[in-house]
Amino acid sequence: MYSINKTGGVIVSIVMMILGLLTFLNPFSLGLGLSYIVTAGLGIYGIANIVAYFRVQPAHRNGWTLANGIILSLLSGLMLWTALGNTYGSVQMVSLLAFAMGFLTLLGGIAQIQSFIILRRSSVPGAGWMLAGGIFNLALTLILLINPLAGWIGITMIWGLYLTVSGLSLFAESCSGTRGVYPAI
Repeated sequence: MYSINKTGGVIVSIVMMILGLLTFLNPFSLGLGLSYIVTAGLGIYGIANIVAYFRVQPAHRNGWTLANGIILSLLSGLMLWTALGNTYGSVQMVSLLAFAMGFLTLLGGIAQIQSFIILRRSSVPGAGWMLAGGIFNLALTLILLINPLAGWIGITMIWGLYLTVSGLSLFAESCSGTRGVYPAI
């Protein structure tokens, strides 16, 4: 059983490292591919919300689940249709995703700064890291909102670095003969 897991881990780690290294050679192409995957994923998530709404008993249904599902499905379908339907559609799709990611990053940065304030009041050591993360997210927000295409390429490069390092870690774990486990908390 372990040799199957070891072989699978090695194969997955090599694929991760190859994808990560390819990102550095051509970040726009991989970023474009990832944007198609993310957009399709949003559509699937929207459909899942619609299905979930109708599977729940009427007394427990939430109208926001249905609305969210419809909006995500329509937005995903429109983005994919535009991306596949004209010459500049894929650029529009990447720009829209980067712009949306910029607003999500803004909200994350604000939440991290609020958490820093709470942690600082409680005298929690290391709270400065939360502030640093919030400032980093706010800076990333500016990049994504000012120039979404450059921001998307930058994020793609970060994904590439993440895939490469994670693939290398998984490869080392798979070849080491031991399995990484998280201690019980």
